[in-house]
Amino acid sequence: MSPLSRPRAGRRTIAGAVLVLGLGAAALAPVQTATSAPVPAPVDGVYDVLGKTWGVTPAQAKARLDAEHRLASALESAQKATQKAAQQATPKAAQSASPELDGAFFNSARELVVNVHSAEAAEVARDHGLTPRTVARGEKALTKLQKQVEALATASGSTQVQSIGTDLPTDRVQVVLQPGRQSAKTVALVNRLKAVPGVDVSTNTTTLTMTYDVIGGQIMDLVPGTNCSLGYSGTRNGNNVMLSAGHCVEGNPMVQNRYGQRLGVGIASRFRTGSPSVDMGLMDIDSTNVGRGYIDNRNGQTTRVTGSSKAPVGSTICKAGNTTGWTCGNITNYNLTVNYGGAGGSITRTSGLARSTVCTEGGDSGGAYISGTIAQGMTSGGPNDGHDCGWNQGGNATGSYSFYQPVVDAASYYGVTLTLG
Repeated sequence: MSPLSRPRAGRRTIAGAVLVLGLGAAALAPVQTATSAPVPAPVDGVYDVLGKTWGVTPAQAKARLDAEHRLASALESAQKATQKAAQQATPKAAQSASPELDGAFFNSARELVVNVHSAEAAEVARDHGLTPRTVARGEKALTKLQKQVEALATASGSTQVQSIGTDLPTDRVQVVLQPGRQSAKTVALVNRLKAVPGVDVSTNTTTLTMTYDVIGGQIMDLVPGTNCSLGYSGTRNGNNVMLSAGHCVEGNPMVQNRYGQRLGVGIASRFRTGSPSVDMGLMDIDSTNVGRGYIDNRNGQTTRVTGSSKAPVGSTICKAGNTTGWTCGNITNYNLTVNYGGAGGSITRTSGLARSTVCTEGGDSGGAYISGTIAQGMTSGGPNDGHDCGWNQGGNATGSYSFYQPVVDAASYYGVTLTLG
């Protein structure tokens, strides 16, 4: 696969990146040092910003998000019901038509559409207020197809693949190439992929990159010399920690806040420059500091963290970061594999990422993504195309996209319980 630019550092840009890793500031639950200013009481500051974006009142914005979350909860109930039915089905019936749901996403009408392969599954979906559709593949088949495509890309020797991932709304696997003239290996790969049913190939107009820069959404100053944004505070074995983008804490750097006060130190990362990676990591918060159960959304308010999830594709999501503040959009994909390019021509294949239409820039890396008050993930990277998100533009920072590490996966892997507000 071809390289995406690595995340951009807040103070220096990593050259040669196709995808940008970690965008500067992360939106984590604020961490307070003994000498820092008091942290304001948490309020749900997400709704006024979204209301301005959508042209509605904060109360109406809250109603829309609440409706999304009710449907997401209904989806969980429907999945349990269909899974139970699948366990009780006879082997012959299970082979003919699966009674389970097979992926879900919000459409433009804000309906939660679920993929089904049987009349029984469709009935369960409708009973839970969901919108069923029958598809040729579905999430499980797409996941298998994605693995096949990734194997073909690896075997081809092409270095021009930016990303490979499933797209639930189209029921297809999307392969994106980096811009520029295609090599002979890439041409051969494209010809082979075009013959695979359910696969689309397109070429991006820009490269990708990563970024670096601990109060949630505030600067994560790394020593030496780079910066990210803070992610989500939590506990592990009784110890205060913070979940972050792995590339932010690669090498276990010491972490400071904007005043130069020490917050903690990186203790774990699954990101290894130049090697197959997952962009999740962990910072130990010093005993003199406190991890909070809310994030600083950079507009004078904070947003409580009341839980965590992988919201359905199409869900509204916002992120707080040190470089661009509060920007919003929608979830578009899960389980993407992207290639981040770095200094010296290194390529870091990074798997397990989600993609959204949220605008980010260098220094936002590690920052917190949240849907209402439900934690979603930490900024990983985005396009290296010189775009300008502006500051605190909410959903008006359009025309870009970003990748993030789902917080549910990181918390599960490291055994972290998120701190709630």
